[in-house]
Amino acid sequence: MGALCLTVAGLLLAGPAGDRAATAAEKPPAAAPAASGPVAAAPTGTASGSTVAPLVAEPGAAAAPAANAAPAAAVSPPSPKPQVATTTQPHAGVLRDPVPRPATDVRVQGRFATKANTAQLFGAAQYLSRGDFYNSPGLRAGATYYPLESLGLELVISHYWSSLNAEAERVKKELGALPDSHAPEWQFMLGGRYSIGYGKLMIGGLGGAIHFEPQAFLHIGGHAHDGDAGPSGDGGLGLLVFLTPKMFVRIDAAIVYEREDRSGQTVAVWGTLPSLGMGGTL
Repeated sequence: MGALCLTVAGLLLAGPAGDRAATAAEKPPAAAPAASGPVAAAPTGTASGSTVAPLVAEPGAAAAPAANAAPAAAVSPPSPKPQVATTTQPHAGVLRDPVPRPATDVRVQGRFATKANTAQLFGAAQYLSRGDFYNSPGLRAGATYYPLESLGLELVISHYWSSLNAEAERVKKELGALPDSHAPEWQFMLGGRYSIGYGKLMIGGLGGAIHFEPQAFLHIGGHAHDGDAGPSGDGGLGLLVFLTPKMFVRIDAAIVYEREDRSGQTVAVWGTLPSLGMGGTL
């Protein structure tokens, strides 16, 4: 009985201390005091590996990083750009851009020489062939005025030094006869000359381009041949070649028509008249 009383008395004395120990064991450990700034997370060991403890910051400073971190977590990483295969080999059916033209200020060269409102003086050697038993070399002098670039008004005067050809000399020697044709002497004609076009040609060895104009011409006038006078005319094609802007060469090939008295009657006489001359522009 005495022992039972001692045991009950010991329990009553230890009751408050035991309750305090039990209460202390049930309470979780107190949190560490907050630091003045953010605290880096430290890994904690677990059975499966290491984990990272959450960051702890001051109440006033925790709102700003959290607000900034929330949108950053919502942004998805940019998707990679699709890669396009390039090749330098042409593909059938693919249109290609045209090659750009080189930049230039002048595309067409100006005329090498101009003729509008200018006058040209020239001289030429020529040969008249009419089938009249005469050799008729001659000289021609003339002037051309161009009111337009392509059109000129022309005056020409020709003189021939005619002589019997070998066949006529044989007939004269054997039969004492002379042809009834008149030896060509003088021609006076007025007409026009038209430039058909303009061009230039590069010839190796000359050191530059040749500038030329193909032309057509027509003249009418008269003649005085060994005592016979009558109408004359010619027409044909020519080539005006500029050596310099002021100097030129003229090559003409003409068909000649004349009316002449032979054996008491008037006949039409046709011939050819090639000429080669030089001149200058005033």
